[in-house]
Amino acid sequence: MKQKTLFFSLFVFLFTASIFSQPITITYQYDPRGIPKDKIIEITHLTAHLKIEPFTPSVEATAEFDFFPYSAKTDSFSFQTTDFDISKITLDGKEVDFKRKGNKTWIYPSWELTQKENHKIVFEYKVNPKYEFYTSGWNDPRGIKRKQIWAHRPHGYLPYLPGRITVDMFITFDDDYQVYSNGTRVNVEQNDDGTKTWHYRMKKNHPFFSTALVIGKYKYKSFETKRGLPLEYWYYPDREDFFDATYQYSAEMFDFLEEEIGYNYPYELYRNCPVVDYLYGAMETTTSTIYGDYMHIDPRAYWMRNYINVNAHELTHQWFGNCISHKTNNIWLTEGFATYFAKIFERSIFGDDYYQNWRNKERTAAFEAAKKNNNPVGQMSAGSKRWYQKGSLILDMLRYVLGDDDFKSSIKYYTEHFAFKEAEIHDLENSIYAATGKSLHWFFDEWLYRGGEPEYEISYKSLTDEAGETATHVYIKQIHKMNELVKTFKMPIVIDVYYKDGTKSSGKFMIEDKFYEAIIPNQNKHAIDFVIFDPNREVLKKVKFNRTFEELSAQALKAENMIDRYDALLELRNFKLDKKRSVLASAYGNESFHLTKGEIISQLSGDSSKEALDIFISAIKDEDALVRNALLQNVRAVPLQIRNEYETLLKDYSYANIELALRNLCASFPEETQKYLESTKEEIGWRGKNIRIAWLEIAIDAGAKEYLTELTDYASGSYDFEARMNSIAALQRLNILNDDILKNIVDSYLYWNYKLRNRAAEALKYFYKQNDYAKMINNYISSGALNKQEKEKLLNLLK
Repeated sequence: MKQKTLFFSLFVFLFTASIFSQPITITYQYDPRGIPKDKIIEITHLTAHLKIEPFTPSVEATAEFDFFPYSAKTDSFSFQTTDFDISKITLDGKEVDFKRKGNKTWIYPSWELTQKENHKIVFEYKVNPKYEFYTSGWNDPRGIKRKQIWAHRPHGYLPYLPGRITVDMFITFDDDYQVYSNGTRVNVEQNDDGTKTWHYRMKKNHPFFSTALVIGKYKYKSFETKRGLPLEYWYYPDREDFFDATYQYSAEMFDFLEEEIGYNYPYELYRNCPVVDYLYGAMETTTSTIYGDYMHIDPRAYWMRNYINVNAHELTHQWFGNCISHKTNNIWLTEGFATYFAKIFERSIFGDDYYQNWRNKERTAAFEAAKKNNNPVGQMSAGSKRWYQKGSLILDMLRYVLGDDDFKSSIKYYTEHFAFKEAEIHDLENSIYAATGKSLHWFFDEWLYRGGEPEYEISYKSLTDEAGETATHVYIKQIHKMNELVKTFKMPIVIDVYYKDGTKSSGKFMIEDKFYEAIIPNQNKHAIDFVIFDPNREVLKKVKFNRTFEELSAQALKAENMIDRYDALLELRNFKLDKKRSVLASAYGNESFHLTKGEIISQLSGDSSKEALDIFISAIKDEDALVRNALLQNVRAVPLQIRNEYETLLKDYSYANIELALRNLCASFPEETQKYLESTKEEIGWRGKNIRIAWLEIAIDAGAKEYLTELTDYASGSYDFEARMNSIAALQRLNILNDDILKNIVDSYLYWNYKLRNRAAEALKYFYKQNDYAKMINNYISSGALNKQEKEKLLNLLK
């Protein structure tokens, strides 16, 4: 009997072992663009001497790189040198053969290089940069536009190879202008020919691609952080009074980020500089950020777009992006981090409702990306909405899962161990394990290595068992589409049960299966008022939760968190106005933040009841410009009963609000147009002369054709790209095209700023659909005013 038992036990063990030894196949999306390319050499230092001529423009330069080869049998290697005219290349002091192939120059040493030892290569060249090198104002015959040169990448004027390097940069230029680059300013030398040579040095390594160059007329102010780090913030001399509004909270950002990250700012100093016609918000060029001068603002422009969030974002990149650079497909480590830390810095200044509003925008962006595909965040195919906005929400969730202390210790460990190196997502995962002992592979797997977002279907019942114990049973089903790449999600989720007597019960549950039942005791048998699944939206998700009008109304009025009340208000959109009017009015009286107030105004926008009109008047008088803006955005047809109050918005502090008030009032009461124009004739506005261009459009449309010349002029190259865009849009709405307007629109289409180019393209296609205007455009194309390349570009657009 013992032998049979032993035999049976051995059989069970072997059978079980064979089952568990079977390999399991796990599927991930292939990411070919995320595979790093072989490296032949590694560059370590650059010494560059540049002489720049702005009108052509042209760069005459020598660039010396220190490097080491990975192999002793290195018979060739290359640098990117788009459009370079290279006169000579020397390698370790000897001339060396080289050959241009496409946008690269290949170097062919005729002798064996010493493996892993330092070598020097020197390029002597000239280039007329057409790539990643931008100029403005130098050829403006009227001298209106700011004369500037700027580049946020080195590819157009320096031989380029990816790598982390130290730098000595010498830039010679007209001594009437200031020069801005990375690192400490070692020296500025006056030359005999009316130029100065500016020497900047990066002592610590940084990504070569994060090289800055700005030339223009500037001043700067120097100050320090709390621990004495020098700051140097540049501004336009004619906008010194904009300095405080532009750079508010700058010093506080350092104190906050150093405490949050647990690692001091990694370089010797930090500076900021505005540039004209910038393509994006800003660029985190190491130690020396470049940003669009449309954020170099006075206080009245604050609500159109201020620099606070972007400033904090680019500052965060000095840690995550520059001090630690990401490998290939790990862009989330750079952009998700910068987006997240900027957001939580603003929370420290403006409060939790402001933070939740940012998260609401991020959620919208993440689900916009999800409409196209379910690509993982940790891949090159993810796209910007996932790297930035969804990536920021993932860090919110990571902190939620880890807790504040473990999150901060993990970030500190990761930063300390990868400072001045490259990192990938696995390195952060491993850092969390090393710092906290917690394995979060499941989290990284579902949120970064895989795609998709969870969608939950929720229902609940109040049940009493045989023992007389009452509990709320919440039934949760994951209903998103699942496949080899998108699985069920595992996340801790809180459920709040609010009772009609004002009390509340909560439970936290780790939900990972497709079906889950959460049970929340209701010991005193309270009547349920409403249930919130995941209060404060801690988890990025969609929810299908059918609730009654009474439940939603109670949540809109009583939920503790602003974003939970907002969610209830969103669902009240599905109910008729007569049913919800009194609830909306009560909710408005309870709210203080513009997101919820704006949603209520939106749902009441077509209502002429006393309750609605009272809310509109209250919004007009609200101290928050964003509440007033919500009223202007939603109540465009101005009710006669509130016309007098609405007219006060023509004197609003916010430029954005004045433009909207002017347009809405003139459209609602056209017989009063001249009065409204007279009231706003001195306003210019911001961004892109928004009020003045709206004023001109309305005046011309009302018959004052004498203003057409001024409106046309704002579309010319003498003005910033946003003024040009606003002017072109106004001319399109007016359906006016003449020779001068056409030239300005074509020049805009051929300009390097893609936002302006796209706006001009839209206008050209619009006018080309009209026979008379099409003839005018065709005549211009064949007139000889354009070169062959410009002609082809225009003809391709109008096909």
